[in-house]
Amino acid sequence: MAYLLDDIAQFLVDNGVGTIGTDIFKSYMPDAVDTGICVLDTGGPQPDKELPTKHPTFQILIRGADYITGRAKLDAVRAALHQVKNQNIGNTFFYYILAQSEGGHIGRNERGIDEFSINFICLTR
Repeated sequence: MAYLLDDIAQFLVDNGVGTIGTDIFKSYMPDAVDTGICVLDTGGPQPDKELPTKHPTFQILIRGADYITGRAKLDAVRAALHQVKNQNIGNTFFYYILAQSEGGHIGRNERGIDEFSINFICLTR
């Protein structure tokens, strides 16, 4: 699913959410990053046997140096991705991208950095 991570990360860049390698990362986030976004693939349900479509899911993990910063990043990610429809993003055609929830605060990490999470489901071909 490397293409999905690449496409979503670049879409976030194109929508002004951040910069890949600075505050947007794919599949991991360096421990030293205080404010950042990580795009993680989370699989998804079985592909349709009859149609050439897939239903991948992905999670965005967000760190904020403080609660307000992290919450603002979460809101920016949700605004950029939720309800994307009928759009080519990089190498993938997305029929839709939908947030599975509003997302929220998941606590603080061992360094006291606030962390947030939001999950999405897609229909792609």
